[in-house]
Amino acid sequence: MAALLPASAQAQGTTLLDPGLDPSASVSTLLASVAAGAVAVAIGALWAAGRAHRRSRRDMAARAERMTELETKLDSAESILSAEPDAVFIWSPERTVAPTTGARTWSRPRVVGSTAGLADPSSGAVDFDFVLTRLEPEDAEALRNGVSRLRERGARFSLNLQMRDGRTYEAEGRPAGAQAVLWMRDITGEREEESRLVETARKAERERTLLSQVTDAAPFPAWRRSADGALIWVNGAFASAVEAKDTDSVIDEARELLNADTLAAAAARITRGERYHERANAVVNGERLVLDIIELPLADGGSAGFALDITPLAEAENDLKRHLEAHQDTLNRLASAVAIFGPDRRLRFYNRAFQKLWGLEESFLDTEPGEGEVLETLRESRRLPEQADFRAWKQQRLDLYTRAEPTDELWHLPDGRTLRVIGQPHPFGGLLYLYENVTDQLKLESSLTTAQHVQLETLNKLYEGVAVFGSDGRLKLHNPAYQRIWHLEPGQLSGEPHIDQIIEWCQGLYDNADEWAEIKSRITSVTDERGTRTGRLQRPDGSVVDYAAVPLPDGNMLLTYVDVTDAALIERALRDRNDALETADRLKSEFISHVSYQLRTPLTNIIGFGEILNTELFGPLNEKQGEYAGGVLKSATELLDLVNDIIDLATIEAGAMALDVDDVDLNHIVEQVFEMTGPRAKQGKRVLALEAAPNLGTLAADSRRLKQILFNLLSNAISFTNPGDTITLGGEREGQEVRLWVRDTGDGIKPEHQATVFDRFEARGTSEKRRGAGLGLTLVRSFVELHGGWVSLESAPREGTKVTCHLPTDPKAIPASPEGGPQGGSHPETTGSAAAS
Repeated sequence: MAALLPASAQAQGTTLLDPGLDPSASVSTLLASVAAGAVAVAIGALWAAGRAHRRSRRDMAARAERMTELETKLDSAESILSAEPDAVFIWSPERTVAPTTGARTWSRPRVVGSTAGLADPSSGAVDFDFVLTRLEPEDAEALRNGVSRLRERGARFSLNLQMRDGRTYEAEGRPAGAQAVLWMRDITGEREEESRLVETARKAERERTLLSQVTDAAPFPAWRRSADGALIWVNGAFASAVEAKDTDSVIDEARELLNADTLAAAAARITRGERYHERANAVVNGERLVLDIIELPLADGGSAGFALDITPLAEAENDLKRHLEAHQDTLNRLASAVAIFGPDRRLRFYNRAFQKLWGLEESFLDTEPGEGEVLETLRESRRLPEQADFRAWKQQRLDLYTRAEPTDELWHLPDGRTLRVIGQPHPFGGLLYLYENVTDQLKLESSLTTAQHVQLETLNKLYEGVAVFGSDGRLKLHNPAYQRIWHLEPGQLSGEPHIDQIIEWCQGLYDNADEWAEIKSRITSVTDERGTRTGRLQRPDGSVVDYAAVPLPDGNMLLTYVDVTDAALIERALRDRNDALETADRLKSEFISHVSYQLRTPLTNIIGFGEILNTELFGPLNEKQGEYAGGVLKSATELLDLVNDIIDLATIEAGAMALDVDDVDLNHIVEQVFEMTGPRAKQGKRVLALEAAPNLGTLAADSRRLKQILFNLLSNAISFTNPGDTITLGGEREGQEVRLWVRDTGDGIKPEHQATVFDRFEARGTSEKRRGAGLGLTLVRSFVELHGGWVSLESAPREGTKVTCHLPTDPKAIPASPEGGPQGGSHPETTGSAAAS
């Protein structure tokens, strides 16, 4: 009770129960105090209950908000795992109990991420056991063991797995709380890319090392300068040229190969960003040489250069210049007019006879006018042949620059003169014209022709000596020419003398009795041996007589004699001239061969430095510089191929080509060439097919030249066909012959061009556009003929082209070309030709 009282009441308890007070008043006071205390306790209990309720509501709201946040994170995690490019297998820690055996087994994993590559094709579902069946057996066992250790002991693992279909997967297992997680990722492409990048890096390093070795070992001086013009690198040849101990001492001592003027000129060009290319004299190892200096600006402001020794070339040029001067002096002494027009159709040389013939001012000729200007000037002064269409005639003259064959024509001038005009290609390009006044000669020829026509009116006026003998051997008829040719007197031939008597009279004019005996037998014979016979008699007096014995229908024999002494002399002169021309052609071939060999060395250097620029070894190139560097490299490579073809052709023409003959597997050769040409055909969008018979066997031949033959034919077909066309390489063996061919479905060749496609420097397709030097098919024909074979070709416009190489298994059994067909031309049973390269 006391506990329920307030403190003030307890403090006053003595007073309230004081016996001296009224008992009823005291009880009332006590009850009032007790009631007040009860009310206070009730109010406190209600306040505490309300506070606890409010705290509980706040806790429930916080837990609901936390649950929402966790669900959002769970959904996000599920989405991320579903978008994962790897396949993810997740095992929960719970185990299932088999209802029959009571054994506890692991539950099936939940699968998320990219699973398309691991899904079962039959059901589309991903099952871990199915994945194990798709792995190689040893990899499946390793993955199964790794997953077991992960689930039982939480042991991490990482494996590379090989699928049966060739793909490679990376598997990584690790625990995630109480769960076991397995990531599987397809790394097939990454491994291939990694291998490719490693191989590319190795190749680049090898090429860099090789290029560095080549540059340092180059036989000509090469250097690299900084932006301020100082040497920062030289090769060994530079150090040797300036007689330095080593390359480092050259840089330390700043030794220069070139004189100050050359260095200043080069520096000025480099400063402007231009290429410097000039000749300079320099003393190298105590010897004065002529150097070809090339210095190129680089992106960092510096430059790179090299010097080529061209002393022999400079000396050859000086010799050629002196030779040309002597040649010009000789031409100036000729009575025939000579003019030489360059490749640009401008007058490069004329002799005094030319100026005198046409009456042109030297001041005009010295300006090197074009041939068109010269023709216009001569036309204005009426010194050219009259033409109905002068413009067309002039164009025909200018078109001669594109033709390879010489021309020979007569010009009848308005003043009555007749000129023989010979135009032929000049060795240095352009045309060489020879003008010869043949007015008097033509008049003489006209008079002679008239005289001969008059003589033909009667037998006695014939120029030929004519005699008719009867079957009895007696002279029946003759003309004065016969009498004159055999130095016979008119009285001797009267009375029909016998052939024996005539032979006796003429014995001083012949020294070959067998010829006369043969003629006599034909005159007196009555058998079928009385056929036509012709021959030539070389008489002791130096004269030459051609004769013909022709049997007549009445049984007589007609003998004709012609004194061809002058013609024989002319023929002999022509033969001598032909020998001279052949010698000149041989010298030309030797010159081409020599020049070609001399060109190959600098071309190799150009290609080497082009590759240096193209690979950006000494600094990056901008887009345009890279394009130009690639163009230089491509053009130099094409020019080197052309030089090699010219060398091969010159070697063949000189008769110095020797084949390296061995037993060759033809099927292997054909397959090699087919594979080698495939990338180029694919790049040009041509379809390349192979139709070689499996029984081509072996052939005694030069394998290198056979490859060159087929490669030239395939390259030719690729160049002269259109994207989408089919090019077929084939071969077959029949009897004593092997036939290798290249057939395409291109536009074919025009009939008028088919006769010259195997000639040198002929390059024709369906259009008139020139696509090459025109040596490919010439080399094909030459190499095939060296093997004892020949080339046939079939082509027609819009029907394609086929070139066939006929190679004998025994070179003695088959002729080099079919009888009646042109050399290297088509077989008698085929027509057409192939496109020239």
